[in-house]
Amino acid sequence: MNPDITRSIAAIMECASRKNQNGKHALGQNRDVIALSSGTGAGGKEVGKILAGYLGVKFYDEEIIEGIARETHLTKNILELLDERIDGLKGAWFHSILTGENLCKENYCRNLVNVILGLACQGGVILGRGSCFILAQYPVFRVHIVGSLAKCADRVATEEDIPLDAAEQRVKEADKARNEYIKKLFHQNNNDPKHFDLVVNSDRLSPEHIADFILRARKWIKFGGNPYPDGSFPTA
Repeated sequence: MNPDITRSIAAIMECASRKNQNGKHALGQNRDVIALSSGTGAGGKEVGKILAGYLGVKFYDEEIIEGIARETHLTKNILELLDERIDGLKGAWFHSILTGENLCKENYCRNLVNVILGLACQGGVILGRGSCFILAQYPVFRVHIVGSLAKCADRVATEEDIPLDAAEQRVKEADKARNEYIKKLFHQNNNDPKHFDLVVNSDRLSPEHIADFILRARKWIKFGGNPYPDGSFPTA
């Protein structure tokens, strides 16, 4: 197993086992946690890295989250231990989705949620994989970064050195797949602004300016009750 992933798993289990003085998990409390969602080519990864640098925390993108979840999935005893340590963080909403779509019946789905909750326990900037939905009931600042097709495709074309028309198709397909993933797993529209504390259009802002704007907005956020008080995600 990749040593970086092994260390991350160990840190997840250690942090997830810590409880506050009331015997409850203190996810998101006294820790810097920002959950990011980003359209393809909207600059989410760049913004996430800058935010993590400003806050002095780790940045976890979709590839890292997938890697940890899949590597952990291969080791049964680690999966069971994660389940035990993280279980107190999961509300009724998670247990209810296990009886839904086939995707949610797989151990990987359960493990992915465990990983995101565990990473949030130790603080960090978490990009994608439904982190904004999984962490909705905790004091975590949730940001969605969007952009026009033209601007996003232009970025993808430049970064990947591909023709603009191919980049446009790449953006359309990737965004469609992401939206279907969120719809299938959480029964939600990933582009509905009410699921986020802040939505930013990256067309005319640099990643540095967006990161600065996010940090400024985060200072004024007031975390109240659970946005899903009945313990489950509403059906779209």
